[in-house]
Amino acid sequence: MSYTCHSGGCPGSDMEWEIQGETYGVKTIAYSFKGHNQKGKNPKVLTADELNEGYNHVLEANKGLKRNVEYIPYYVKCLLSRNWFQVKNSEVVFAIGKFLSDKVVAGGTGWAVQMAIDNNKPIYVFDQEANLWTTFIYPMGIFTPYGEILKLTENFAGIGTREINDNGKQAIAAVYEKNFTESKPQ
Repeated sequence: MSYTCHSGGCPGSDMEWEIQGETYGVKTIAYSFKGHNQKGKNPKVLTADELNEGYNHVLEANKGLKRNVEYIPYYVKCLLSRNWFQVKNSEVVFAIGKFLSDKVVAGGTGWAVQMAIDNNKPIYVFDQEANLWTTFIYPMGIFTPYGEILKLTENFAGIGTREINDNGKQAIAAVYEKNFTESKPQ
């Protein structure tokens, strides 16, 4: 099976997912837009129509996040809009970050997580401060600690904060290691 990580090519968690994934042959698609300075090896530059599609999902996500999107700069609007394609093209979302509450993830990562919630996708967020993985429980509408081995799917979103710490880096390493050590020849 081949694996594709859908990400954003930004410094921090995005690039950590990409760099560590290369070790295991994981291809990363880094969603981008004209004028976006990203570092991914395989950028996918979104068209104006695609960014408009993404922005519709930003507006939908804002219903849950209740943030002020009315006056955001165009560049930030594009960053948030491209998050939709990370979610849209994945079967599961893995994010590195921190929580503002038991329902809301901080920063730009929170937008992608909310888009995944809005589309009923499985979501796992590694809370760097608590040093643990959580999963979103749909009937309850909250994140709860998750102690099992995370299972990669063929198409997954590997995203998160630019301020990744050692806990976050180790969490990504553990996901890849646990998913690929079983298939390595002895």
